[in-house]
Amino acid sequence: MASSRASNDPAPATAPNVPYQIIETALDSGTRVKEYVSPQGRVFAVTWQGPVLPDFSTLLGNHFPAFKQSAERARGNGVRTSTLKLSLDGLVMRSTGRMGAFEGFAYLPALVPVGVVVDDLLQ
Repeated sequence: MASSRASNDPAPATAPNVPYQIIETALDSGTRVKEYVSPQGRVFAVTWQGPVLPDFSTLLGNHFPAFKQSAERARGNGVRTSTLKLSLDGLVMRSTGRMGAFEGFAYLPALVPVGVVVDDLLQ
């Protein structure tokens, strides 16, 4: 995944004994994005919530082409829903919402730090 953090953003928030940092960004659109960063500096999960979907090409980085292909395939197969669920090529993603109220998450299971329960992050 790619980091959407601007160079002048404040330092990531972290708590004692937590094996990751959280970088929270408010996009110009009003959408809030949280990036979960491992001690090695790799983004292993992202969440978003707001009135507009984030730019997935930026958010998903080199995983974007697989996401785009899967989403286009679903639409081509007649899937019309406000919830998109994907699990492919090491990427797990769910995006849901309607105009003005979107939320979702994406994570890379292989990069989740030992001891982190992904479901706890995504609540």
